[in-house]
Parts: sequence; structure tokens; C-alpha cells
Amino acid sequence: MAEDTSPSFSHFRLQWHLQELDKEEMQTFKELLKEKYSEVTTCSLPEAAVDGAGVDTLAGLLHEHYLESLAWAISINIFEEMNMFALSERAQDEVKRYSPSPIPEDPKPTTDDPGVCEEDPPETSQAVEQDSTTPTETEERGDPWNYKAHVRTRFVEELATHCRLEGATAEWPEMQELLGVFSRATENCRPRTVVLHGKPGTGKSTLARRLMLSWAQGQLHGDFAFVFFLSAGELRVMEDSSLATIIAREWPSTQAPVAEIMSQPERLLLVLDGFDDLALVPNDENMQLCSNWAQEQPGTVLVHSLLRKVLLPSCSLLVTVGDAAMEKLKSLVVSPQYLLVSGLSLMQRTQWLLEHAANPPQRTHTLQSLVDSPGLLDLCQAPATCSLVCTALRLQEEEETSCSSSSGPRGGRTLTGLYTTLLLQQLAPQDILVPSLGPENRAILQGLCHVAMQGMWNMTPMIPSDTLRVHGLQETQLSTLFPGLLQGASRGKGCCAFLHTSLQALLTALHYVTMGRLEGPLGPSLARDTRSYMELSHLDLSCCFLWTRRFLFGLLGQKVTRALDVLLGRPEPQGLRQRLLHWVSLLGPLACTPGDTLESFYCLFEMQDADLVHMALRGFRTVRLLGHQRLDLRVASFCVQHCRHLREIQMDVTEVFSGAELTEACPQLHQQPQRKAPVDKRWEDFCSVLGTHPSLRQLDLGNSILSEGAVRTLCGELRRPTCKIQKLICRSAEVALPGLRHFWLATIASQHLRHLHLGNICLGPEDVRVASEALRHPRCRLETLRLDSCGLVPACCPTVSQILGMATSLKSISLARNKVTDKGLKILCEALRTTRSTLTHLILENCGLTGVGCEALALALSSSWRPTHLSLSNNCLGSEGLSLLCRALRHSDSTLQRLRLDCCGLDVAACGFLAFVLMSSQQLMHLSLSRNPVGDSGVQLLCEALRDPSCTLQDLELVECCLTEACCKDLSYVLTRSEHLQSLDLAANRLGDSGGATLCEGLRHRDSPLKRLGLEACGLADACCKVLSSALSGNQHLISLNLLQNDFGPSGVMELCAGLLQPTCDLRLLGLWKRQYPAQTRELLAKVQSLKPHLVISGSWYAFDDNDRYWWKH
Repeated sequence: MAEDTSPSFSHFRLQWHLQELDKEEMQTFKELLKEKYSEVTTCSLPEAAVDGAGVDTLAGLLHEHYLESLAWAISINIFEEMNMFALSERAQDEVKRYSPSPIPEDPKPTTDDPGVCEEDPPETSQAVEQDSTTPTETEERGDPWNYKAHVRTRFVEELATHCRLEGATAEWPEMQELLGVFSRATENCRPRTVVLHGKPGTGKSTLARRLMLSWAQGQLHGDFAFVFFLSAGELRVMEDSSLATIIAREWPSTQAPVAEIMSQPERLLLVLDGFDDLALVPNDENMQLCSNWAQEQPGTVLVHSLLRKVLLPSCSLLVTVGDAAMEKLKSLVVSPQYLLVSGLSLMQRTQWLLEHAANPPQRTHTLQSLVDSPGLLDLCQAPATCSLVCTALRLQEEEETSCSSSSGPRGGRTLTGLYTTLLLQQLAPQDILVPSLGPENRAILQGLCHVAMQGMWNMTPMIPSDTLRVHGLQETQLSTLFPGLLQGASRGKGCCAFLHTSLQALLTALHYVTMGRLEGPLGPSLARDTRSYMELSHLDLSCCFLWTRRFLFGLLGQKVTRALDVLLGRPEPQGLRQRLLHWVSLLGPLACTPGDTLESFYCLFEMQDADLVHMALRGFRTVRLLGHQRLDLRVASFCVQHCRHLREIQMDVTEVFSGAELTEACPQLHQQPQRKAPVDKRWEDFCSVLGTHPSLRQLDLGNSILSEGAVRTLCGELRRPTCKIQKLICRSAEVALPGLRHFWLATIASQHLRHLHLGNICLGPEDVRVASEALRHPRCRLETLRLDSCGLVPACCPTVSQILGMATSLKSISLARNKVTDKGLKILCEALRTTRSTLTHLILENCGLTGVGCEALALALSSSWRPTHLSLSNNCLGSEGLSLLCRALRHSDSTLQRLRLDCCGLDVAACGFLAFVLMSSQQLMHLSLSRNPVGDSGVQLLCEALRDPSCTLQDLELVECCLTEACCKDLSYVLTRSEHLQSLDLAANRLGDSGGATLCEGLRHRDSPLKRLGLEACGLADACCKVLSSALSGNQHLISLNLLQNDFGPSGVMELCAGLLQPTCDLRLLGLWKRQYPAQTRELLAKVQSLKPHLVISGSWYAFDDNDRYWWKH
């Protein structure tokens, strides 16, 4: 249809897609358009017009300055760069829907309209199909230089020796997608740069080689006349050369037709394999790029020039890169299309491993290995590593079979054990009377280990021939002594590489173990190469280092150590094991991130040495872990068993119980007699710790995703008499139905469980009913129950009221952020008023309450109910509602100690009511009125009460209460007269320097009992620092002061430091953001901390002493 393909119709269609962008996304779209696509316009793109353009105008500019199809292609690319893949797919569908259909009568492409994308006449493979010519005849006709035959021969051999699965890659979905991308007929439809990215070992290089072979076999139906394969590792280490010379080296004869190749760059495809090898080259924006293919330049300059489309801008590129180097590549490429390579599917991996097991015992051994070490499947994402693992598993099974009678029970399978089995088998001397390596082979091993270490620091698996010669190594030696560990060692190309980064990491670790010294960022207590560490931290290329660190521990396990001692003829280095274990032990007393702790556990797991693991973990009291995969769970359960003095475990378990992928991919697991699912067994091992650690009191599984079976197993351990867990936290956990029932049954059976937190878990009426029955059971000992944000509604309140009135042990309940409303509150208060409730803590924050509900609450407070903690924050109570509560609280028998009324719509009148309560109640010690507009007048009323000798208030919070310097005089007077006030928080009020100075007058009073003062964001500046410094030096009671978000300059901080250094200043915590000041000021603050080691200067003031400040959360 002519109308469908007209520019105006395309304009409106593109406009519809752009309208889906919000304001911020539209701005990002414009920035990417100007930054990356301004150079491909038919005329200069007016950036000012783009900046001010609306959706309609922008669609018009795209069609005006780009060809119609190119406008759509650019828009789609930008959508993908913005991670708006759904919008990109809809746009692509729109293009396909309205693109013109080919005309059968005239298949010849039209050149008048460059926006039309039609198929070119097919190349060699279709020609063969039509005239039934032989491949030899086709080569003579379409390959006059015999280059395709050369490529075919080379890559058939490479794929056969490199991946051992040459035919399988052709069926990979990524391969079909890659062929489809490069088979698009016209350059307007085909991307000029395609990036294959993924984890190490997923087969990116194999796919790139397979593409070379597909082109040579005529299966790439594009218009490429020449395709060349370039190794980034070889380019990095080569001498200065031109692109013409590099291409000539790939030519089968000495006379390469370079001029003809370069004359049609749009028909040239360059495959750049292993961009990771160039990732450490500085991204110098001033690098002089090269536009002349005959000019000699360093290999890195040529690669940058190709990627930035300065050199041969119309040629096509295919780049392979690991995920770790993706950010560096993204800063270089122009208009790329990204293809993720995920490697072999789970089913393909398991079937491949099982099919290559020689006999039933080996298949059983492989199945057991897959269950015990799920990380093996992650390693087998590429065919080459699959074959390597198969060999290692076979050797391990033979070793275990031969020594099963004397070795005792088998330890856990680890990657260290698997690799060392393979390595030791390959290196084992033929003469059984001489078990150690001879001098020649030992020198070869040491040389290869040193090469691996150097390559790790240079972040490349490539081994140039020059490096081999320096260490006296030959490629033939390596391919003979280490079959399967290296690739390209037999090609004679002057460069080989480690098959997988994990193999390089193993040999690097072996280098450090044999040499007895450590370098680099392998642990906080180890010596560091600062330059390399900074570069690697900046680029986040730590995969090889991570495995090196793990292998270091694994190689120091007793079993592996004994084998290495025999093979190498020398004992392990003295002190190395103790240094590594000391590094782990240092993490125990520290507040480490869950990732750091889990990584240290992975290191210890590789050792499989119970005595050493116990020694390293004996100082751990609290453990915070992540469990995002099955192996995490196995590692955690192994190490936690050895933390004998553990008191608290925090474990975030996600994506572990989400499905039985391994069982589905490997049906043979169903045939194993009496075998549990792998995940269930690992979870049982982890939960068993709860009954074996007598000091363990708290388990936090917040944010975890738990199946019904997982909850049943957990609660089964909680019910055991030996389990001493008192506090169970499952906040924001996803619990499969009917898993919640097991929690309630555990509250009855457990002898020690006292605290249960199920916040952010949706509870239905049936769940609430079962909870009520359990909590009213005479054997239930639960004291604290948190049901925050559980979706409770007024209809649930009759059942909840039974809990409040009849649960004999329950002392605290939180119903915060549930729709209780006044109607539900009336039902709850009736139960509290008419029963002998044991409840002392009631939290009803943000429950939709109003002043109307306060009448029922006041009646309950006036009854026999004796609460000590009450939180009503974020409810619209108003002063009238509060007046009803205050009447009840003024009774002499009121037991309320802590009252929280943040953001309740209270004003000056409310302060008057509270003032009477403060003077009449001898129990109320903590009062929070933050985010209420009480103003200076309200504070004056409170101060009158605080000055009264009968007032016993200790903690007053007035954050963001519309206060000014006018109230500071009254507050200052309170500081001099009150005998009880210990904490005052005035954050987010505009007190100014004058108000701050007035407060300091009271603070300087030697009898002031104030210990904690909050002045965050109070508009303080240098003018009040001298007075504040004087107050610090004269007050021996103040231990905590918050000065964050004020306008202090270096001179003001210097004044503060003078007061902090006084012997009479006993401040323990100062809230101050040190990074906002120049280096000289930071040095001064550091000096103060060194002279006063008990003083902490931090930007996280509210994070300290949570139990006192955030009492309503506990």
C-alpha cells in the first residue's frame, strides 16, 4: 500500500512510539541521539532544534535528517540502549508490518530508494543448490584466491580441536540469530557493529569461529566478499603494524589482494575476538586515532579506530567480550547491536556430561557431582569446558574407586579438587618408584604458573610466543604435557591461551603456593600491588582474582597439600596458610557485607578441611549471607556448621526454591533411589545448624523466597528442644501457601521462640484465624508479634481482638500500615478494656485512624489495661482526638512510658494537653512529636511542663516542627533546670546561628544532664562554632551531637576541633560528613579521632544506638 509507506504515515507511526516516553526518558533519548547519531545524518542535525522539540517535531526531524528506515533503526537502537526492550520490540514489529513485500515478477533490488530493504541474490550456497555444482567447482568460480577454502580448512580444524563439538554450535539460537543479523541484504538494515557478550566460557569465541566457517561454506547469505578473524590478544602484544599488514598475515598466500579488499569496505567483515584482552588499556580520549589502513600503528590504536568508525567506517565488525569488560566497550562502539551468549542450555550440559560417561558407575558419579557441586554446570556453558569437566570427573571417579577402601568418607566436591585431580594425573611421572616431577617437567610447570600469574595481572588469557620463550617454554611441550588446558598451542600461530579463566586462576594460585609469596588484592591482610589493584577495582574485572583467591585456599587443604608435596618434592610454604586464615578471622568482628562474608565462606569451602575452617571461624558471632543459588546454600551450610559461637544469622535466600531445573534437565535424578531434591537436602543441612549451636538466638530470613517445603523443614528444626532460637524474622519474605501454617505451629511447639516478625507478608482471613488459635494455645510462649503491612482490614479485627485479649504470653504487637480504621480500633480496644490482656506494647502507625477512634482508645487506657509503649504516628488524630487520650493519660495510675505521635496533625493546643500529662504522669519518659506544626508557641507550653520538678521526661523529639530561634531561649532554660531530660532532637528546624548560640548557653551549664542533642539541618554556620566549641569543652555529660547538613566551613570545623580536644569533652559520637571538607580539614578531623579514640565522627548519626532511639521498632 502506497499510503502505508509514505513518509507522512511513517512520521505519525514513529510519533506514536515516541509518545510512550515520559519527560525524563525523552531527554535521555535526545541526548543519545545527539551524542551517537549526529554524524550519520544526510545533513547537519540542528541540536538546538532537537533540545526544544516536542514529540511531533522530533519525529519530523528524524524523518527530515535521516532516511525513513534509518530513522526507525536509530530510534530502535536508542530504545534498546535505554533498556526499553518492550518499546523496541513494538517498533520493530511496526517496521515489519508496514515494510514493502517483495515483488515476485522482479526480484532485482531497487537502488532508487535506499530505505527499502530487499534480499540480495544468494551467494555460493544457493548457487550450488541451483546448478548442483560441486564445492570444488564453486571454489574455482567464486573463490579465485582460494581464501574461502583456506578459512574452511582452518576453522573446521580449530572447531574440532578447540570445542570438540563442532556441529552443535550451528544449532545454538545465538548462532541462528547471528546469521540472521549479518544476512540482512542492505547496509541500512544491517548493523555495522555486533557485540557478542556473556560470562567467561559461554562459547563467544566458538560462535565467532563458527561464523567464519559459515561464511566460508556459503551459509552467511549477506554480501560480504571478505571476512577476517583477528585476536585482540595478539593485536595487543604485536609490534606496530598497519591493518593492511594484519590482513595480509591472514591470507593463505604471500600476495594478498589488499587493495581490492579495501576498495569495498562495505563488503568487509572483521571479527575481533576477545576484547577483554584490551580492557586494561587506558581509555584516553586524546588518543590519536588512525583513518589510514596502510599506516602503521599499535594494535590498540587500530582497534579503537575501528570501533569508533574512524578507520573503515563502512566495514562491519563482530566483537566478542566478557561481561566484565562491557562498560569499557560501550564507551567505544558506535550504534552497536548486542547479542547475549548464554552458552549451552542446562539440559544440553547435563546430557553432554552423562553421554560422555563411559559406564554406569561413571554416570552415577557424574550425577552425584552435579548434585553436590551445581557450580560444575555453570562452568560447562561451553563445549570445550564440558569436555574438560568430563575428563576430570572420570579421573576423579577412578581415583575414588581405587582408594575407596582406605580413604574413608568422601568430602564435598569442589572445583579445586576437580582441577587438581586432572592436573596431577597429567603430571604424574610414569615411574611409580619416582613419584616426584623431574627437574625438566618441574621447570615447565613453574614457568607456566608464572606465565598464568603475569597474564592474570594483565587481565588476558593469551600467552604470546615471546613470553613463552622468556620462560623457556615451547608450545609443543605445553600441548603434550597439558592436553586440553590450552587452546591454540598446536596451531603454530605464535600465541596460545588458557581454555578458561578458572584454569588460569588455578595455575596462578599454584604459583603463589609453590613460591610461597602473595601479591595483589587477594585479601585485606596480604601485600598489594597498588597500581594493579586500583586499575582492577576501577574496571571491576575481578573474576579471575576471585577464583585465584578461592584456589589459594583450596590448594592449602590437607588432602591437596599432601598430593602437591609428593608431586613437587617440597613442603608447603611456612606461614601461608596461617595468613590466609587470619584474613578470614578478621571478618568476624567486622560489620562485613553479606557478599564479603559469602566470599570468605567460598574460600574456606574449597579447603574442605574441618579443623582449619573451625579455626578461621571461631571468632564469628554474627553472619550475614546471600543465597541466590544452590551452591550458595551448600557453602553457607558447610561453613556455618563450624561457627560454634554464632549468635545471629541473617540469610537472604532467593531463586533457590523457585523450581526444579536440574531435575527437569536431568530426569535420571528421579531414578536415584531414596534421593531428595538437591535443594531440599542443602536446606536441611543449613537448618540443622539451628539445633546444634547452643548460642544461636536470632535467625533473619527477610526478603527470602521460601517454598512450602522449605518452611516446613525450617519450622521442624525450630520445634526441636535443642533449638535455642528466640527471634525469627521473615520480613518481606515470599512464603508459598500453606507455609504460614507451619510458623504458627512452631510458636506452639518451640520452647524458646519469643519474637516473630512477619511484616510485609499478605495474610488472609484463614491465616489470621490459624494465628489466633496458635497464639491462644496455653503452650505458646510468643511475646512479640509484628504484622506490619500484612493487608489486614477491619474484618480481621474481631479475630485479632481474640489474640489481644486471650494470648497469655503476648506482650507486644505491631499492626502498622494495615487498614485498621476507627471501626477496627473500636473492636480491638473493647477486647483490651474488657479482658485481662497482657499486652504492653501496641503499635498502630499509619492505620487510617482519626480523632473519632481516640474515644475508644481512651476508654481502654482508663480501664485495667496497663500499656507501657504506644505508637500512633501517621494517623490524622488532630488536637481534639489527642485531648481525649490526654484525659486518660493524666490518671495517676497510667503506666505509659513511651508515646510516639509523629505526623498526627497536632498544633499548639495539642501541646497544651500534653503539657498537663507531662506534669501529672510520673511514668512518661519518651515523647516524639516530629513532623507536627507545633511551632514556637507549642514548644513554650512544653517547656513550662519540662521545668516542673514533677516532669520525668527523658527523651523529646521535635524534628521538623516549624521551630525558629524564638523557642531556643525556653529550651535553653530547660537544659539548666530539668533533672531528667537526656535526649533532645531539633533536626530540620531553622534555628540559625542565633538559636544555636542560645542553646549552647544552657548546654554549658555544668548540671545539665543532656547526653544527646540533634541539630541536623538547623541552618547553623561558622558564627556559632566558637560558642558550640565552648559548650563542648564545658559539658561532661554530652556524649552524642548531630551537626549534619549545616553550613560549617573549614574555619568553623577548626573551632569545633578545639573544643573536642579539651580534656573535659567526653563526646563519643559526632554527626558530621567529613567528605564535604578539603583535605586539610579532613586531616584535622582524623587527628582529633586519633587523639580521642573513643570519638566516632560519622555521617550516619541515626544508625547508632538503634535500641534507644527506635524503640518502637523492637
